[in-house]
Amino acid sequence: MDTPVDCFIVDAIRTPRGRGKKDGSLHRVTSLNLIKGLLQTIRTRYPLVQTACDDMILGCVMPVGEQGANIARSALLAAKYPESIPGMQINRFCSSGLDAVAISASRIASNQANLMLAGGVESMSRVPMMSDGGAIMFDPQVAYAQQIVPQGISADLIATLHKFSREELDNFAIRSHQRAAKALQNGEFHQSVIPVKNVLDEVLLDYDEAIRPDCNLNDLAKLQPSFVSIGKMGGFAKSCIQKYPQIETLKHFHHAGNSSAISDGAALVLLANEKTLNNSDLNPKAQILGYATYALDPTIMLTAPSESSKRLLDKLGLSLDDIDVIEINEAFSSVALYYMKALDIDDSRVNLNGGAIAMGHPLGATGAIILGTAVDLLISRKKRLGLISLCTASGMGVSMVIKNMEY
Repeated sequence: MDTPVDCFIVDAIRTPRGRGKKDGSLHRVTSLNLIKGLLQTIRTRYPLVQTACDDMILGCVMPVGEQGANIARSALLAAKYPESIPGMQINRFCSSGLDAVAISASRIASNQANLMLAGGVESMSRVPMMSDGGAIMFDPQVAYAQQIVPQGISADLIATLHKFSREELDNFAIRSHQRAAKALQNGEFHQSVIPVKNVLDEVLLDYDEAIRPDCNLNDLAKLQPSFVSIGKMGGFAKSCIQKYPQIETLKHFHHAGNSSAISDGAALVLLANEKTLNNSDLNPKAQILGYATYALDPTIMLTAPSESSKRLLDKLGLSLDDIDVIEINEAFSSVALYYMKALDIDDSRVNLNGGAIAMGHPLGATGAIILGTAVDLLISRKKRLGLISLCTASGMGVSMVIKNMEY
């Protein structure tokens, strides 16, 4: 194995995930205040951040309006951290929260920083998807030339190519809700989820509110596919068939019930090098062993995590047999099913506490959220290694491997 990165995860916390709609519990809470609450919790737990933190990097996928203008720096100032701590906002779509951690780990490992904060935030109820009007979807030089399609169309393309049935996709969604409901009931998220409060110190939300313990196949079967009209009217289905002529028609199987829930939420990770740990009372929960990226065809878009995971495991001299806990972001059911098929992974090893289909996918935060989930699972189940991976828009994938320091 390559020399592990000199970067340790001291803590990983998050807000609960609220429904990303106007009737969601977090709709009246700005992204700034979602991160502000987590910053205050970190400062209470670890006063050292006040004097020793070098920087904070946050992922945010729609960095416009109230989420724009470098929300990382804004949140630090709002939380009354020292003015000397900078902040940076990044965007690699759905993996942004994990990329923020990876960039921070790189700075620490290269001796350019000793202590960093990293994570992500997204209020999808307040700043909807596509608010930035980016070239990837709207400029013909990219969108038309590269046959960019909406992600739901890509998910349907994966299901069609790999012959995943509607029932398989729905059963995976049910399993996500069941596992998430059981984890919530058993207190699995207690240490990591920080309740969101209002100015009167009243709790607005302290659990992931999209979980449906009673989710069942009969109810899901009643839902109509979500991407039929846009596939036809936008010409996206024809684009898929043109690029993948082995399919005669694009089968539309994805709907609101087997796709990730639109959500509001934030996550924050405290990272430190060994020198800082030795000179303080900080105790690491995990060590980052490495990370890798990969990109492929932007039409099918959502299959790159298997390749980034393979690259990373090869780099580290590990095999999937060495990995104890696996977290793949459940952007859509077909994404997770393809990942397991491509890597020949049994369902019993993946997303043990459920995933984004049940709990939500606040775009910029999800990478840091599932990293924290992997840390908690390694500790609670006394396991050694965890693999975290996410797909992103336009065909990219990001993966990270961590080691439990308490094992």
